[in-house]
Amino acid sequence: MRAVVVAISGAVAAIAFLLFAGGSSSAPAITPPPKAVTRAAAPACTPMTPGTHRLPSLDGRIPVVLHVGSGVKPGRPLVVALPGAGQFARDFAKYTGYSKLADRKAFSVAYPTATGSRPFWNISGTQPGKPDDVAYLREVIAQAVQASCADPARVSVTGVSNGGGMAARMACEAADLLAAAAPVAGGYKSLPDCHPSRPVAVLEIHGAIDHVVPYDGDETGAGSVPAFLKQWRRLDSCHGGATRSKPRGNVVELRWSHCANGTAVEHDRIIDADHSWPGYDDVDGITGFASTRRTWSFLARYRRN
Repeated sequence: MRAVVVAISGAVAAIAFLLFAGGSSSAPAITPPPKAVTRAAAPACTPMTPGTHRLPSLDGRIPVVLHVGSGVKPGRPLVVALPGAGQFARDFAKYTGYSKLADRKAFSVAYPTATGSRPFWNISGTQPGKPDDVAYLREVIAQAVQASCADPARVSVTGVSNGGGMAARMACEAADLLAAAAPVAGGYKSLPDCHPSRPVAVLEIHGAIDHVVPYDGDETGAGSVPAFLKQWRRLDSCHGGATRSKPRGNVVELRWSHCANGTAVEHDRIIDADHSWPGYDDVDGITGFASTRRTWSFLARYRRN
């Protein structure tokens, strides 16, 4: 019994010593562990409701028309569609039927308009009194990506005629923002030198009997489609010959698939087409070659990496 009392007394003495030492100024302070900081989760992006919207004006210009396709969720692709000379955003949407296809495939389409009473893109960068359309379209991409909650790595561009030329220029000067480009009946003669920051997948569609921007260029060959394709094969470091096919009786298709970073250069030559967006708003190809369906199927394959 005495042994138990002695043991308890010793324990009490030890506790008293520790309490006394803790109150001494010479004892090290014990810092409590920091409390965990709870950070609020970033709000999920919510795209605009499906349908056609006018976005706020940028730089005082005509507002961009944005069509958010049915069923669009965050992370879907965005196509920037550039009207030709004299066309406005809604003209091009109706001309191509791109919004109808966006509803079927759940992606978004942004339709900017160039400046002027007869809108015309400054594809050379040297048009007197014309703005810097590359800088403007970079703003458009940022605005449309935010509004539609699109995947920034799945942004691509297409366009017709003067808009096709501008799409080609964007592939050169906004490669950091674009996954692919698909100019149709583009005018390439006045484009500045092309130095993309990375390889860009390119599809070119052109009518063989185009009398506005001839397939073979001017009398010196400037602006020809073959020269344009050769340039992009070099820029994308493509090697090997083209795969040639005839998906329709009036279409000759060329594909160079062995290119840098998984890109490709492709071309559809429409034998009986003049200066136009071949197929117009026929997104199903019921009446013939469908540029809308073809450009989308190409652009949808690529992601910027």
